[in-house]
Amino acid sequence: MKIAQMFRFPIKGLPGEVVTSVDISKGKGLEGDRRVAFGNGTTELGNGEWESCLNFTILKNNKSLQKWEVHSKPPLITMTAPATNCAQPLTFDVGNQRDLDEAGAYLSRFLPPQGPNPRKLVSAPQGMFDSRLSGVSIINPNTVAELSRVSGADMDPRRFRGNLLVEGLPAFAEYGLIGKVLRIGKARIAITKSIARCSATSVNPHTTEVDTNGPRLLATHFGHIHCGIYGTVLESGKLETGASIEIVGEATDAEDLVPVKLSPRFMTVVRKENYDTGVAELLLQDPFKWMQKEYEPGMHLRIHLPDPLWRNYTITSVDDQGARIAVRIQGDASQKISQLNEGDQVLASGPYGVLTSAKVLGSRTAIVSAGIGITTTLGVLGDATAARSSQRLRIIHVERGRASTLYSRLEQVVDKLSTASISMKRVDTTSVRPDAVEIARELGDSQSVVVCGPVEFTKMVFEACERAGIPTSMIHSEIFASPTTSLERLFENYPPAEVSCRDSNKKFTWSANAGVLLGALEEHGLEPASLCRAGSCGECAVKLLAGKVSYPLEPSARMEPGDVLTCMAVPAGDVELGM
Repeated sequence: MKIAQMFRFPIKGLPGEVVTSVDISKGKGLEGDRRVAFGNGTTELGNGEWESCLNFTILKNNKSLQKWEVHSKPPLITMTAPATNCAQPLTFDVGNQRDLDEAGAYLSRFLPPQGPNPRKLVSAPQGMFDSRLSGVSIINPNTVAELSRVSGADMDPRRFRGNLLVEGLPAFAEYGLIGKVLRIGKARIAITKSIARCSATSVNPHTTEVDTNGPRLLATHFGHIHCGIYGTVLESGKLETGASIEIVGEATDAEDLVPVKLSPRFMTVVRKENYDTGVAELLLQDPFKWMQKEYEPGMHLRIHLPDPLWRNYTITSVDDQGARIAVRIQGDASQKISQLNEGDQVLASGPYGVLTSAKVLGSRTAIVSAGIGITTTLGVLGDATAARSSQRLRIIHVERGRASTLYSRLEQVVDKLSTASISMKRVDTTSVRPDAVEIARELGDSQSVVVCGPVEFTKMVFEACERAGIPTSMIHSEIFASPTTSLERLFENYPPAEVSCRDSNKKFTWSANAGVLLGALEEHGLEPASLCRAGSCGECAVKLLAGKVSYPLEPSARMEPGDVLTCMAVPAGDVELGM
């Protein structure tokens, strides 16, 4: 593994420049990288200490920045506004306040404010990186090449604005470097986390135009929005193009720098069992124990295969040994996962989901599942306290033939709960399938229902709930989304629509080329919360105050009444949002 190319970005958000030799300093980054940043007016900036990227004019919310030119010879930076402005270049010294003021005024002439506060160009000696502790970003071009191959889009590695492009690393192998320490010459770098990507990756570095939806491509084809890794510099040194990169293992001084994340990391198969019902169960060990720290009973794990393929699997349990998932062996992804052996590693992310015990188990709840959907029942019942607190808990499972191994385990789980408030019924579909009338009768006096199974089964249970008088808002379901190779085509038939945001008093016209609402909102300077960007976590939900939305690809996360998942929704006419 070695450095193929290096880039420095003197002004945060503006284009970078190629460097072939550069010093890198402990606790900082490449000399002159992200040395200054220009405020966007949303807040009053301090004295040049690290600030959130949301306080600055950046490519994420102003795509015209890619049209600027920037060159530097620290501490001097020369910038030139786009040619259409007929502006002369301006050179300034980052250590001179008068120069910084002049440079700030120059930027203000061409870049509109996004808030009412005074704007200025601030100098950050440690580098104004998106992540406070990260001083260097590393991109694996082989991973980017895979994204280009499966998406058909031109995804030049420079879209991801990394400091180092490396060669000699297989696609996706960079996630295995998290928690490791790299040595490049005398420099030592702790790899701390993967990098979640924003709409800045939608800008083509060659044409300077927006020509694709970067996060959407990542989420669709990879099942996550991460590309590249961040590192914290532990020891200073000089980096040069072509220099070898050595993995020197894990170090105690790096462990505290790796924050708990749900992002991709390699998990190890420590146990696998094949059941005669066409189901394989895997015990996966998380190297950072993130599963044990973040898991709530009922959540799911996402498995990412190198083809690339990805699928969601309900976590049946988590303990000190790891997390267990059960996989029905059908389809390409599940076939490949079932062929993993003990000791193999697989890329995974999560845990995700909002279908957790504390949220879905009410005073009188029915859990209705079919086939492999029984894993949801096992997951939800993993919180014994929540299960025992129910006044009445009905479990109804539908499967073909004799009782599966997972159903036998479910019986053991129920026995351990030691409560008379739980009833179980298993329906064998060998001769006849239950209909909505029969399921409605089994629901009894339930006030809420949890359902997991095939799409048609889920629709039937919804009909049963309607017959039983259970409102839709009290039906908790999780239909796992799967990847698609042509998500953008699903937007083509949607006409332009006006989007109004009541709280921020912002309005804009949405069109099909903007993609989902989340990306469109971000492009207009709004910052809805987001995490998975693939419809599975529910973090991006906002209130829909007026109008309707459509989901070209159905999300798997549960939504509260009146909410819309901006990462998956597009306007079906004019809409008003509560943000």
